[in-house]
Amino acid sequence: MTIRRPIARTARALCLSIAATLFLAACSSAPDREALIAPTTDSRSAIAAKALETLGSPYRAGASGPKAFDDSGLTHYAYRSAGTSLPRATQAQLDSGKPIELTAAQPADLLFFRVEDGRGEDTLVVGLYMRDGEMLMASPGFGAKSGVALFDTDDDFWQQRMVGAVRQLPK
Repeated sequence: MTIRRPIARTARALCLSIAATLFLAACSSAPDREALIAPTTDSRSAIAAKALETLGSPYRAGASGPKAFDDSGLTHYAYRSAGTSLPRATQAQLDSGKPIELTAAQPADLLFFRVEDGRGEDTLVVGLYMRDGEMLMASPGFGAKSGVALFDTDDDFWQQRMVGAVRQLPK
């Protein structure tokens, strides 16, 4: 009996160590950025890829990169970095685009929402459509996500607050 217990303990410790290593490796691996962008035109892909480079960057009101962003600063930065012009202000981004249905959205299209800010006031925010049901947005803390993060557009929170979607680029 005394010989088997240390072997069992060692085997159990080894199994736990392997499981912990696999778990930590899965948690620390970065998402496959290419898989986050639906196939599309070169301009759209360039904008979406540039935006994805900011994933995890902090949120800061009025910031437009490259180290911190607010919502419209992120979209402005991604477009500008890909050589495409886009107004800086959220309302101007909404007004300058061609309205489309969410079901027709492609990567780099803009999604707009009305949310309550930290002072309890209604504010317009913008996210960048990435692929079916997913957008990238710089957030001060919507849905417990702060900074540049991916959000599920099918989530009730976003569905209830959607103002519309616009296209800035040709199809």
